[in-house]
Amino acid sequence: MKQLLVFTFSIILFCSCGNSQKKTIDNNGKRQTSELRYAKNITIERTKNYVAVRLLNPWKEGSILQTYYLVERDKDIIVPNDGVKVLTPLRKSVIFTTAHANLVEILKAQEAIAGVADLKYMIIPDIQKRVRLKDGIVDCGDGMKPDVERIIDLNADAILLSPFENSRGYGRLEQIGVPIIECADYMERSALGRAEWMKFYGILFGREKEADSLFSVVEQNYKSLRKQASKSKITRQVLPDRKVGAVWYLPGGESSVGLLYKDAHGAYAYANDKHSGSIAMPFETILDKFEQSDFWILSYNGNLNLQQLLSEYQGYAKIKAFQKKEVYGCKVDSKPYFEEVSWRPDWLLSDLIQLFHPDLHIAPLRYYQKIKD
Repeated sequence: MKQLLVFTFSIILFCSCGNSQKKTIDNNGKRQTSELRYAKNITIERTKNYVAVRLLNPWKEGSILQTYYLVERDKDIIVPNDGVKVLTPLRKSVIFTTAHANLVEILKAQEAIAGVADLKYMIIPDIQKRVRLKDGIVDCGDGMKPDVERIIDLNADAILLSPFENSRGYGRLEQIGVPIIECADYMERSALGRAEWMKFYGILFGREKEADSLFSVVEQNYKSLRKQASKSKITRQVLPDRKVGAVWYLPGGESSVGLLYKDAHGAYAYANDKHSGSIAMPFETILDKFEQSDFWILSYNGNLNLQQLLSEYQGYAKIKAFQKKEVYGCKVDSKPYFEEVSWRPDWLLSDLIQLFHPDLHIAPLRYYQKIKD
């Protein structure tokens, strides 16, 4: 069950698809160009009266998932009726995902977090502390079945949650009159594309300058690391993830993770694969493609050693990386992996580069550590 939960988070974190290009709108005769460079599923255009944010539907090419008109709180502005009006900056928000809650904390807008869902998965100390306070953050229950009454009582300005394909809507949440911000950033193909969505969230929470500044740092670090990786004289092959049920899920070659491997200049058996999401393979295929992999990386909850890993599936013993004890795990219930890597892909890229290229000594591993006997 714990392994399945880690896998579900990984899918949310790294699935990707969709196409778009720079968009323009006409504003009283003036054309405004979207200010985003990497994100493909969102456009941000400014007009005299509001900021228009359009989310492209990543599951249906050519259609709009949602349009938001962000209006400064002290202005009485009428917006077009083809979208949702949102007053900014948000003063009270309910956040369903740990990654977005962490971003709000990073942008120093944590006082605007009034409620959270799926609290047990949020390893953010400030949020856990404030939930315990009488007048702190409200626990709004399970993200799949939230406590709508608590959300209503909060009188929130907006609800931030991640949309899913064929989700059939949000039930009662759509009926309480609170704007729902569909955080579809996880569907971006590139790591920098997803991270760039922080500019949208920065505007929402009145932390635009902070978001722009943070993204600039991420972009520069990412590019610098990518350049350093290209100079390595040693390249190792990676085996990602682990068996779940009858299949082994791998990142497609054009997925966020697959592209991270490419930016790390690492060796990956499915580097030329064109899938932008996960691909499912039987163990026989894994053994054929990855038996000689130099190292193996995975995520886990609780405690894990090599013997426990082998007890899950005896077939692991046939993998060279297991035999050589080159297995690296990220303990996601104590390390802020899911909280951070969406917005700091440069930190994850640094880890990957060091695992792919042992001749480069960039920095200590942040997320991964060698799994012991």
